[in-house]
Parts: sequence; structure tokens; C-alpha cells
Amino acid sequence: MNFAVNRNTGPVSPMRSAAWARPEAGAQEPAPGPRDAVSISGEARQALEGEELSPVEKALKGATQEQVQAWMEEWQTQHQLEVNWNAVVDPDHSIYAKSYMESLVCQYDKTRQAVEAYYQEGHQENLRFSNPYNHLVEKYKFSGSPYFKGDWSQAQRDMAFRQEEALLRGGRVVLNDPWALAASGGVPDGEAVDKAARAYAQSVLDQLIAKYKQTKGIEG
Repeated sequence: MNFAVNRNTGPVSPMRSAAWARPEAGAQEPAPGPRDAVSISGEARQALEGEELSPVEKALKGATQEQVQAWMEEWQTQHQLEVNWNAVVDPDHSIYAKSYMESLVCQYDKTRQAVEAYYQEGHQENLRFSNPYNHLVEKYKFSGSPYFKGDWSQAQRDMAFRQEEALLRGGRVVLNDPWALAASGGVPDGEAVDKAARAYAQSVLDQLIAKYKQTKGIEG
């Protein structure tokens, strides 16, 4: 027996397409069984119908326009919006920023003046010598000099040399000097400086707010 292979056909699938058989003419469809029927009790139906309206919708159902308006006015009276007075007098935040920076500059300038005042006596002593810088070196760097500050710690001598050299050359003194600032409470704390600057900036805005309210006749 000979077999011929037709290569134009696709793969044979074991699945076959099927269709529901049509009922014969005149046949009656079977009635749904007990599992196919769904009944809703009267209580459940009322509960479902009641969930269709939200509490707000229920409250507004049947209300007149005058009643709704009265409710709105009462709600607004009980929920007054707080006014941001800072934004009223300083909408772009520029006044606050400027005042904050002014406070920082003022605080650091005060610290600088305290440091310079502390080393002013030593600076004037240096100027009395023909070579002020050499005398500065003798005081703080050369232990064989009669002017050497041997009773000072190395750290204190290094700081004094740096500060008096800055005064001598017209430079800037450093502000984290615990010896120069000991009498005025020590080196300023960064958080304390920031807090003071914020308080000052807010005080400037508070003055503007008070003036604005006075101009507009606003109490409180």
C-alpha cells in the first residue's frame, strides 16, 4: 500500500469546533432549577435602595434654597479660614529673607568686634616695635625670646598669632575663638544664631502686619 503526504495541509488538531444544538421546533425551554433562581427579601431590597443616597443627599432631599443657604452661612461662621498675614504683607518672601540676612550680618559683626577688641592690646604692642611682625613671632613662636608667652597653651598661642597677624596685615579675624569670646558667652552656636535671625525677621513682619491692620481697620 502506498501513502502520499499532502504538504499543503496544516497540523492536525485533536480539538474540534462545536456548536450548541438548536432546540427542535415547538420544544419548550426547561424551567430554571432551584439553583438558578435568586430572590431578594423585602428587608434586603429596602437596604439596597437606602444605600443609593449619601447622607448629604438625604439631608438635602426636600430642603429649600433658603435652608441650604442658612446651612452654608452657619458652616462658614464655624469654619473661618485663618489668614496668612505674613503672605499679605510679604507675598514674595523678600522682606523676611532680607531681614534674616541683616540679623546674621549684625550678629557676626558683633562677634568680630569682640574678637578684635580682645586682641587690640597685643596688636598695639606689636606696632610699638620697628618690626611688628618679628615681635609677633617672638611672642608666640620663639620660645627663647623674653617676650614668649610660655604660660599660654600651644593652641592659645597659635590662635593669638593668627588673630594679631590678621590685624597687622588688614585681614579678617576668625570668629570661632573661644579665648576672645569667653567673656561674652563663648563661640556663638549656629542654631542659636539662626533662631535669633528668624525671630528678628518675624518681628519685622509683625510690625508690618500691625500697620496693615491699623490702616484697613482690622481688629485682632
